[in-house]
Amino acid sequence: MIGRKIRRFFHVIPETRFVRGAGWAVWLLAFAGTIGFTGAADADDCPSPLIVMPAMVDDGLNGLIRRRPFEMTQTRLVYADYVRSDRVATKVIDIGTGWMQNLSSVRRRLRYHHEFPVDLQPLLLFGEIEFVSTLPASFDLRIGCDALNPEWVYHSVKGEGDRLIMRIEAVLEPGERVLLWWSVDLDIMVAGNLPDDRDGDGDVDVQDLVTALSELGRGEPGDEVNALRSLLLKIGSGGEMETVEDDS
Repeated sequence: MIGRKIRRFFHVIPETRFVRGAGWAVWLLAFAGTIGFTGAADADDCPSPLIVMPAMVDDGLNGLIRRRPFEMTQTRLVYADYVRSDRVATKVIDIGTGWMQNLSSVRRRLRYHHEFPVDLQPLLLFGEIEFVSTLPASFDLRIGCDALNPEWVYHSVKGEGDRLIMRIEAVLEPGERVLLWWSVDLDIMVAGNLPDDRDGDGDVDVQDLVTALSELGRGEPGDEVNALRSLLLKIGSGGEMETVEDDS
């Protein structure tokens, strides 16, 4: 997977602990035995978002987006460096490192949070989720309101999840610092939304048709037929499509 290539660009964190599941063979056998038992964690209340941190944004490897958010106050220092997939990608990639440090004289709970759009609205994903930290820390990953369990390789989303949300929390003593590393590398096997502009270049053209044809079989047959019909009608339109901006 692409995640293994990207990880080489990040520093190795010593004294780590891993949160991950059993081997691939075990999970594939389990999935083959009962298709209904996928990584479908019950969707509970969505966590309240934190204030968005200022970040430097650059183009990453293989068309990915690199972000480096940073926040420093009198009581805390929070920094991250990660790459993520584009909003129209057929994979969900979120791989990075970071640290949080308590600069105050009292024990504090520090949080790091980021999120980004996933336009295909995945219903079923397959891949790896890993998290590492030098001190005890909680790791919460969601598509929409549905939590994804790092111990599973199949993940089903029950709601209309159009955003990936990641949250990390740690309780730190005065002056204490925790180093973090995470890797989310998931293929979207079944999607709930198939946009016409597949590559996100602002134009509906033959390249979008080629991409759509290569994706056949990932979604419901009826939805795929309707999506292809819509795409074919808009090819050559110069990208004249009605869009609705979500300011929420």
